[in-house]
Amino acid sequence: MANTFNNAQVQLTSTSLTDVYTAPTGTGNVSIVLSTIAANYTGSAPASITIAKTDNSNTLQSYIAFTIPVPQNTSLEIIPQKVVLKAGEKLRAQASLANYFYVTVSALEITTP
Repeated sequence: MANTFNNAQVQLTSTSLTDVYTAPTGTGNVSIVLSTIAANYTGSAPASITIAKTDNSNTLQSYIAFTIPVPQNTSLEIIPQKVVLKAGEKLRAQASLANYFYVTVSALEITTP
């Protein structure tokens, strides 16, 4: 088994659900999401963020956060605790306003040979 720390980040340039992080594929692989941070980098207005957990075909499994308001020029740790993703599962993000957020995910990936 290999343990690798990884991260992913995305700028939400639309109001559509956008892939942020995908757990490694392969039988027995998992990711432990350690943190997810959403930063509203605009100085103009607050906006809301939604984080969804989906399978590899983008079928919704659950919402981790749903329309959480984030004031302008601030960041919010959306996932301060651990969330386990099985092989191929995803974290996806959606903003209420386009071009307002960067989302960063930190994860420990546990892969089998």
